[in-house]
Amino acid sequence: MKNIKIILYAFLSFVLTTSCTEDYEKLNENPNRSSEIPGHLLLGYTQRNFVNTLYTMQYGGDMGACWAQQWSKVQYNSEARYIPRRGNINNIWRNIYTLTLSEAKAMYDLAVLNENTNLQGIALVMQAIGYQTLAELYGPVPFTEALNLGNIQPAFDDESVVFEGVIQMLTDAAALLSSGSGDVVATSDLFYGGDTSKWLKLTNTLKFRALMRISSTRSVGAELQAIVNSGNLFGGNEDNAQLSYLAVSPDANPIWETIVDGSRPEYKVSSVLVDLLTSLNDPRLAVYASPAESDGVIRGKPPGFGLQTPLPNEALGYTYANISGLGSFYLNPELPGVVMSYSQLNFLMAEAANKGYISGGLAAVNTYYNQGISASFEFNGLNATNYLGQPGFAITSQSDGTAKIATQEWIALFGQGFETLIEWRRTKLPVLTPAAEADINQIPSRLYYPTNEPSLNNANYQAASSSIGGDLLTSSLFWQ
Repeated sequence: MKNIKIILYAFLSFVLTTSCTEDYEKLNENPNRSSEIPGHLLLGYTQRNFVNTLYTMQYGGDMGACWAQQWSKVQYNSEARYIPRRGNINNIWRNIYTLTLSEAKAMYDLAVLNENTNLQGIALVMQAIGYQTLAELYGPVPFTEALNLGNIQPAFDDESVVFEGVIQMLTDAAALLSSGSGDVVATSDLFYGGDTSKWLKLTNTLKFRALMRISSTRSVGAELQAIVNSGNLFGGNEDNAQLSYLAVSPDANPIWETIVDGSRPEYKVSSVLVDLLTSLNDPRLAVYASPAESDGVIRGKPPGFGLQTPLPNEALGYTYANISGLGSFYLNPELPGVVMSYSQLNFLMAEAANKGYISGGLAAVNTYYNQGISASFEFNGLNATNYLGQPGFAITSQSDGTAKIATQEWIALFGQGFETLIEWRRTKLPVLTPAAEADINQIPSRLYYPTNEPSLNNANYQAASSSIGGDLLTSSLFWQ
């Protein structure tokens, strides 16, 4: 009897063991866990982190809006005097490569597997935005060898290579979106709620901007005219590529999170902005700036100071109470983070028509110019009719247009720190002078490379630095 029991136990053990082995993977599979991440789930994450990087006050505020002289500071003024924190520069590089580009590439790869050509196009757009931003902020950057896990020392590509690659990405994206298939889940798309027709407009609009950025380096007219002829460009503010923020941290606009929620009121408006808008009778000034606490007057502070001249400075009036902060509209936690606007497109088109890159002559110049201003007013809750009707406001010649278009674009880009600075570095209008008591004698033309590049990728870092005259804030980029 005992032997029978032993045999029975052995048989049962064999059956159970064999069954467990055969169904091992099935038994250990979590039914609530997806075996494959849907590509669309990466889109919102990519969008949010990119826009947050642009709008973080220690990044796009200190090294964008302050350097472009729309904002100024009454304390903690080192960055505004061109002494940026290297850690923040490192973070911008890391955020765009890891949180924008790598995620967008993964989204593209998943979209290919799922045969979702619409999502492929969107993923290419996000990659194009990221790479162009890096090239505009740093100069030569890893592009052709970037995001390859097998290559931890990627070569830095010349800016021209990056820009041509970006333009090709946008061309490919437009082709995919024009005849694309596959759904883009609305809740995953923080720009357009899954509307691929708007993504196609954004693609062409971004391509127009990229071509204008390098228009001083090669012929771009035929490509620009082809984009205009396509008709698939932004047609109003409803097409703006922007991220809608929420009313509470950590999902509010970073400007509000820093100045209001973080109690950092040292960010003020610049006297350059106040003086220019006052001279133009521009009602946007009352939206951009708040009345000073001391006397209710809108008053800006000159860029800089803080070395020989301590800040705050009661004798000069550079104090928290005497200088205007940002207006309530720009301190709204739900202020959208704009990546590309209809207003900016029109200024670029006005410039293109003014230079003869696209057809239409002086009439087209004025049409685009007026539309750019009107769109900016609309975004800020105003009507531009009276402003546009002022004597001498219309553009009457090419030279007249050059200054007026660039100046109005600078004004309209208020709040978009890095984009304002990048466009100013291209046009050099309005005329700005370096900040007072600055660490260098000119407005920076780029950011330093991250501090770990010399140790982790030294040969390529040295080659890239040498190609632009050194890893300096003042090294000139090819399109400037």
